[in-house]
Amino acid sequence: MDNTPFFLTNHKWYKYEERETADGVAFQRFELTNKATSEAIKSFKETIIASGPDARLNPEDLNRFQQALGFAARQHLFSEDHGLHGTALTDELTFISYTIRLYQLLDDDLVAPNTLIFSKRIGTLYRQFLKIHPTRINDSMLNSWIIAQDTKI
Repeated sequence: MDNTPFFLTNHKWYKYEERETADGVAFQRFELTNKATSEAIKSFKETIIASGPDARLNPEDLNRFQQALGFAARQHLFSEDHGLHGTALTDELTFISYTIRLYQLLDDDLVAPNTLIFSKRIGTLYRQFLKIHPTRINDSMLNSWIIAQDTKI
């Protein structure tokens, strides 16, 4: 049986690149394109959920993409009306925490990952944060919130 995630079955749905961190760690980066179908987006999210438990967060080195996603989640899910409750809210927070873990290898100077996998509001807040902050920020409360959410999963 082929275990290839559905989003990888059409090259028009994703971009792929091989990168290396400043420490010399090689990694593969996949990103959806605007041509990705809703099924491809769902597959990408499922891949994140499957990969998330194996990824690790470095609490001493949160990059601006991790901070932006944490900011967006905290703002939207804890300060705005979003309609999520119980298991649905827990599932969304887990998905975002896994995504934040997987963003660990990204450098601040990369082109920002797109937001196709998130709700429109999370995506908007994420992009606003990145526009205001071209580099990571010194915000111990935000970083502590991201770390606390990660420890819950």
